[in-house]
Amino acid sequence: IKLIKANVGDFFEVSPQKFDLIYLDFCGPLPSKKAGQKTLKAITSILKYHALSPLGVMITNVSLPSKEQNANEHKNIVNLVASYLYPKSTLESNNPEWNCTDGAISEGYSLDEWHKKVECEIEDFYGQYITRLLVDLISVISPYDNFTSSHSLYKNMFKISNYNDLTKSVNDLFHFDSNGNGGDIIVDSGLFPILWTIASIDKKYNNKDKNYYQDIYCDDDFNDYAQSFLSQMSANGNAHDLIKNISNMHFLLNEGRTENNFYSDSLRNLNKINWYQKVYPFCDLFLFHQIKEVLFRQLSVPYHVNMEKTLRWKYKAKDTNMYMDMLVLDECRYLYDWMPSLDMFYSGMMDIERQFSFRFILDAVAKHRMVYNNEFFYGTASVSKFETDYVEKVLSVRKNII
Repeated sequence: IKLIKANVGDFFEVSPQKFDLIYLDFCGPLPSKKAGQKTLKAITSILKYHALSPLGVMITNVSLPSKEQNANEHKNIVNLVASYLYPKSTLESNNPEWNCTDGAISEGYSLDEWHKKVECEIEDFYGQYITRLLVDLISVISPYDNFTSSHSLYKNMFKISNYNDLTKSVNDLFHFDSNGNGGDIIVDSGLFPILWTIASIDKKYNNKDKNYYQDIYCDDDFNDYAQSFLSQMSANGNAHDLIKNISNMHFLLNEGRTENNFYSDSLRNLNKINWYQKVYPFCDLFLFHQIKEVLFRQLSVPYHVNMEKTLRWKYKAKDTNMYMDMLVLDECRYLYDWMPSLDMFYSGMMDIERQFSFRFILDAVAKHRMVYNNEFFYGTASVSKFETDYVEKVLSVRKNII
C-alpha cells in the first residue's frame, strides 16, 4: 500500500504505472467545483494517461447533496442532470427483468416537463446520470478529445486544408438556417446526445436557440457550474477545446454530409469501395462509417465498458445519498490489435475468414453499446439482437443498500 499526499489526477499524470483496479472515493458530487475536489477531472486523468490495465476495474463513489445541505449545488445538479439525460434515446426503467425504457423525447416530454420530473425524482435520475456520464466519458468524450488535429496520427485519417469550412460544417449541425437546413442535433438528438447537452450548457453553441435549455442565460451560477463541468472533462482543462475536439470528431466520423472533403488520401481510397457489396452483410450492412470508427479506435485505443458486468449501489452516509459505480473497462485488444491498419484494411478484409472473425468480434463489442451509445458502431450487428444469447447488454438495476 502506498500513501501519497497528492491529487490523484496529478499522480496519474507523472506515474507510468497501470493498475488493475482504481477506487475513487470522492464523497463529493459529480462534478464538484471545490478546489482540490474536482471529481470529474481525476477520472479524465485516468483515461487520458491510460492508468488502468487493458482489462481493469474503475470504482467511483460520489454524493448527492440535498437542498438542506447545499441548495445552490443541488439546483445546479438538477439542471445538469435534466440537460444530460433529455436527449438520450433510452433511460432506465428500474425493472429487474429489463432495465430499459424509451427516453424523454420519445415519451413526449417538453423541456420544462422533463426538468420538473427530474427535479421531483432527482435521486433516481442522478444515479442514471452518473453511469451514463462515466460511460460517455470513457467510450466517446475522452477518446475524441485526445485525438487532436495537431497529432501526426490524426493526419493519417483526415486532411484539414481549410478549418473555416470544417467549423461551418460542424456549426450547421447545431442550428437550423433561414431555409430550415441543418439542425441535425435537434432533429436526431438521439444520435448526437452529447452534442445536444453541450448546446444546452454552453453559450457559444447555444446561441439562444429555444430548441435547447436556456438556464445558462438566466442563472450565472449554473453557467459557471456548467463550464467547470466541461473543463474537467477536457484533457487540457479548456472547455472550448473539448467542445471543438469532440464536435469535429462527431462530424468527421459520421456520414451523409460533407465529411469526405476532409479525408486523407488513404481514407478517400477506402471511401471509393462499395463495402456493402464487398463484405458479407449478415444482419446489418457493413458501411463506411463503421470502417472509420474502428480505424479511429485502433489509433486512439479507448476503453470500452462491459455493461453486463457493471454493478451499482446506492446507500446513505448519515443524511447524504451516496452512489457507487463499478465499471469493467476493456481496451478490446482482441479486436484492434488483430484487425488490419488503415493502408492494409481493404486487402485484409478481402480474406473471407478474417472478415467473418472481424464482424463477429465487432458485433460482440457493439452489443454492449447498443442501448447506450449511438455515436459509434451503429448498425454493426452480425446476429440479430432478437436471437437467444445475442441480445443487447443492459445495465442491472442499481441496488439500494439499507
